[in-house]
Amino acid sequence: MKIRIPVKPVAVIDFEFEAEAAQFLPDYVKPLRPASIKGKLTKKDDGYRAEGTINYSFEYNCDLCIKESQFYKTVNFDEIFTKNAQDQEAYHFEGDIVDITQLAIDAIVLSLPSRLICKPDCKGLCPVCGTDKNIKECGCKNEKTANNPFEILKGIGGEK
Repeated sequence: MKIRIPVKPVAVIDFEFEAEAAQFLPDYVKPLRPASIKGKLTKKDDGYRAEGTINYSFEYNCDLCIKESQFYKTVNFDEIFTKNAQDQEAYHFEGDIVDITQLAIDAIVLSLPSRLICKPDCKGLCPVCGTDKNIKECGCKNEKTANNPFEILKGIGGEK
């Protein structure tokens, strides 16, 4: 996703890309459609300011109940591109090409949730019999094991 800077200086360069979302997403999800990246480059001192949005979506299996679900997200970005290699706070470019691929990867990866669950109140699967507790309660007793190495930590900090 490269943007060519014109020879004749301009203050703003609009851009719009569609890219295969699989290149930005983890292997355990399935993209629903290409990622859409829209924005503008605005001339700033020795570089450009990139502002815009990224829309992406994917299918996944819930981390708790393994139900197939879908995730939709819009991510805003506002980053600086500079030719100054010493600037650690900005993306770098050389010549007349600004490549926003790494910006898109970073924005998407940082916007992914740490847990992919189908709904906020998902009860998950029974660890004993495997029944989906969102559909029905199975009646299994979830007994605590005597070999739990963390049992000794109970009661620390005044909590019971």
